[in-house]
Amino acid sequence: MINIDAEIYSEFKCKADKCKHSCCKGWEIDIDEDTLYYYKSLDTELGNEIRQNIHEGEDTFFKLTEDKRCPFLKDSGLCKIIEELGEDGLCDICRLHPRFFEKINDYSLAGVGLSCEKASELLFEKSSLDFIICDSQQTISFQKLLEMLEIDISQDSLKLSNIISEYLDEAKIEKILDIFYITEPIDSNWKNEVLLVKRYLKNYQNNSEDRYDLKNLDNLDVQKYELFYQYILFRQLELIEDYGIQIIIDYAVYSIIFIMLYAKSFQDDIEAVRRWSEQIEYNEDNIDIILNDLDK
Repeated sequence: MINIDAEIYSEFKCKADKCKHSCCKGWEIDIDEDTLYYYKSLDTELGNEIRQNIHEGEDTFFKLTEDKRCPFLKDSGLCKIIEELGEDGLCDICRLHPRFFEKINDYSLAGVGLSCEKASELLFEKSSLDFIICDSQQTISFQKLLEMLEIDISQDSLKLSNIISEYLDEAKIEKILDIFYITEPIDSNWKNEVLLVKRYLKNYQNNSEDRYDLKNLDNLDVQKYELFYQYILFRQLELIEDYGIQIIIDYAVYSIIFIMLYAKSFQDDIEAVRRWSEQIEYNEDNIDIILNDLDK
């Protein structure tokens, strides 16, 4: 097995208390079997506290507080378990998040999910999407990675600015926004946020010289999101076998269009990426909803 990491995977380091959106809030935190055994063996005050905050059943996880926080997330934004036991004391999901792994043929690929604001910050700083072959520490481009994986995506299709104009159809964009609206919401704000994005699009159309000419949407800083488009493709490479290359490209382009509209609606590029990711990228059912609709 050949291990290849996205460059930002090796550069990633959690912002901890400096993060605006802690991953210790709002998510169910599952506990793997080995870590559960370790927690049960801790003959300390912290061990007792941990065991009191574990739900055991078909799924084993930490009992969140009333405001959906991990019981070990301190007001300072730091983790009590890390402070007392170090990172080795974390369950797998906490130790690995937001890292993800996928296997294609004889290759094991690693990256970091964009629901983490630090991951988006790292990607915004890049001028190209590069990967590292772990054994040799050789740096390769995304195009070279695809060649190694024997995935045939044309050079033109890898550049968002080359193809986005094909997607800027009023009816298609409104349809994809409707699909995003009906995905399983991560929280009570999601549907309202999609409605605000739809309103922004409608206002944009009404204020344009030609209200039905959406080609000008490619002025919404397309260059800024080139690498995010490629990274979304990278994240879903393993689904090409099931859906085909074109559907995955469609998914990536429409995701970027949504992100761009969200960023303009809320004036926050990183939050637009992060919000899309936690709602769509981190919910396999929501990905399936979008891909199955695009496949019709």
